[in-house]
Amino acid sequence: MTTTTLRKILDGRPLHCISPQQSLQKAAEVMADHAVGALAVLSGEELVGIVTERDIVFRGVARGLPTEGTSASEVMTREPVTVDIDDAVSDALAAKLGDAFRHLPVMENGRVVGLLSYRDIPPEYVMMFERFREMASSRADDA
Repeated sequence: MTTTTLRKILDGRPLHCISPQQSLQKAAEVMADHAVGALAVLSGEELVGIVTERDIVFRGVARGLPTEGTSASEVMTREPVTVDIDDAVSDALAAKLGDAFRHLPVMENGRVVGLLSYRDIPPEYVMMFERFREMASSRADDA
């Protein structure tokens, strides 16, 4: 197995983003245009949240909010958990990627440089991480 890093996973991938004021309609269009499931929400260069397709559906459409009249800031996940571009893949998994989150913003020098999707993680890393958690849990139970 070749060792990979978050930097390698995101290498050459553009960051897709919107501003907090842009509509859910615009967010959905950007996602569809780029075949992505999440966008960084930036105020200038500052990460203020992420908006996912689930946010649009569950926090917006399902509540009857109009997609054209509702801003991304109204449904986005504020203060998202982030990982650093030089963190290990296991750090992303430990940050609940795949459990609580499907997407994690990746930071470099205080700026968001990408969005990591759970689908980006090689399956062998996920299997090793899950096995490690099982072993750690059984050791804790034995103590």
